[in-house]
Amino acid sequence: MAANTTNINNSANLNDTPLLCVQNIEISRQQAGKWLPIIQNVSLELHAGEMAALVGPSGCGKSMTAHALVGLLETGLRLTGGHIFYKEDDISRYDERRLQKLRREEIALLIQHSLSGLDPIRTVRRQMVETLKLQAKRSRKEMEAYLGTMLERIGFADPAAILDAYPFELSGGMRQRVLLAMMLSTEPALFIADEPTTALDALNRDRVLALLKQLQADFGLTVLLISHDEQSVRKFADRVITMQPGGMASVQAKGSVL
Repeated sequence: MAANTTNINNSANLNDTPLLCVQNIEISRQQAGKWLPIIQNVSLELHAGEMAALVGPSGCGKSMTAHALVGLLETGLRLTGGHIFYKEDDISRYDERRLQKLRREEIALLIQHSLSGLDPIRTVRRQMVETLKLQAKRSRKEMEAYLGTMLERIGFADPAAILDAYPFELSGGMRQRVLLAMMLSTEPALFIADEPTTALDALNRDRVLALLKQLQADFGLTVLLISHDEQSVRKFADRVITMQPGGMASVQAKGSVL
């Protein structure tokens, strides 16, 4: 199966060495004591500073692929072939301890249906502070100031009120922006957003995608956007990679059209 890569915007300033290089990975499910491939020949490249979108029909394996990239496949699934290079290091061979460090310091994954991931009985402040504590980079006072600045940059006019709020007091669009701020507060080099506009109306979908595009520029982010909504993401992505059910073939070189 071939993957179609469409260049949307000018990416001439991107580094020639990919930040992320996925080579022919295979994901298998355990059935009756055997590992049976369910996704094969998935290959793609992502370059520093770009936003690429991985699109395709629901059920083709986009989310599963995203989880495999950071070592978060569900029980009963495993990576059974291929390689995943991040900064030219083969992270597909990492043990869980090294993967946890990678997720904490380098790669952030915003999972599908993540709105339910916020604890409804704890304030936004408490949840965001706990996220930052994992890195142990800042004092409590520095964290408070940093989080306020982060929420302001994410588009909140009154960040103090958001920090004091409980998730159930916020709209779906506001919770999604809080989650973005929480993930970006860890200063990842690579941000993977799996269906970040799920359950949002058309207006809020475009707002979230426009915000991601702005954050890409403001933070120097590299973004892999997973979506079934190709029409929406084409407005914002630098490249679109189309995935077919079961996988796709060949590495997508920067700026290529297969």
